Amino acid sequence: MQQTSIAGIAMWSRWQADRNMHFNSYFVRGEDENLLVDPLPLDDAQAERIAAAGGAAWILVTNRDHERDASAAAARFGARIAASQPDAGEMSVPADHIVCDGEIVAGARIIALDGGKTAGEFALYFPEKQTAIVGDALWGDPAGSLRLPPDDKLQDPVLAAISLCKLRAVAPRHLLVGDGMPVFDRGYEAISACLEARLGANANVVNIDRLAFRPRIGPGNYRADDAEVGFRLGAEKLGYRVARLDPGAAFCPTHWHTAEEELFIVWEGAPAIETPRGAVQLRSGDFVAFPTRAFGAHKLVNHSDAPATIIMIANTNRHDVCFYPDSKKLLVDETDTLVRSEPILDYYEGEG
Repeated sequence: MQQTSIAGIAMWSRWQADRNMHFNSYFVRGEDENLLVDPLPLDDAQAERIAAAGGAAWILVTNRDHERDASAAAARFGARIAASQPDAGEMSVPADHIVCDGEIVAGARIIALDGGKTAGEFALYFPEKQTAIVGDALWGDPAGSLRLPPDDKLQDPVLAAISLCKLRAVAPRHLLVGDGMPVFDRGYEAISACLEARLGANANVVNIDRLAFRPRIGPGNYRADDAEVGFRLGAEKLGYRVARLDPGAAFCPTHWHTAEEELFIVWEGAPAIETPRGAVQLRSGDFVAFPTRAFGAHKLVNHSDAPATIIMIANTNRHDVCFYPDSKKLLVDETDTLVRSEPILDYYEGEG
């Protein structure tokens, strides 16, 4: 078993001469529970290393063809086996848990995929590690690149490729594969190259009715359903999102950016923009710009009695700093650091 460059993730492999590639399995250490992904047989040294790290509470089988040695691993560590509903009935070992799209299992978000080798194929995404793990959805072949399995192995080759846009939407830095060589540090780019080669211009198109909206819930009335669009489409310079606000809901606290200029487009409904200079009632078809200075401070609220949908566009800039004037906070994008903006310290504060 070899430790990867990703903290908390190790892998072990078996060479498959008939496929001319490695088959891979992964051990992921979580904050509370560890998990194994598509486990191949373990030798004693590998099993002892897992045991020394706290064992494994879960075994995730990404598709029925990757059941592999799940039964023996579950017996050894007392782990629960998790699989999708369509694939669980096709496995020789019973599943202890049926996973659903969007569910979190031991820190891994389940991303259900369509059209693949099996009806229940899914990928895993670990947000804190910026890492995705796939079983048969993508092959790391040739090394350093990604490709879909051959068309004759897929239930629907076009749908399988389109479905992978859901995986691209999380913009993984690392993409670990069950077959072939993993892609480190450029997972998003490798997925985009694969989809562009397979889908052509369709790789950069999505309808709003195909977006995966997820709840975004904070204290008080901060609640919305929002969907990532830019990463799903392979965007490189701009970021796009769509937010849906129910009556009475707000999207974000009042804020302004130093480097990312935002544009909101009201798709439907009648939300309002609240600013330090007053509120503006909006309607369908309105465009609103937010300059990269204090004048651009804003908060999106839906005071109407009907839902509102807003498209949000901005340039992406890792040097951006976001200020929250009401709560006196600032967020440094590059380090993902949220701190108080006041009181302002002396340059030599704490240096004496």
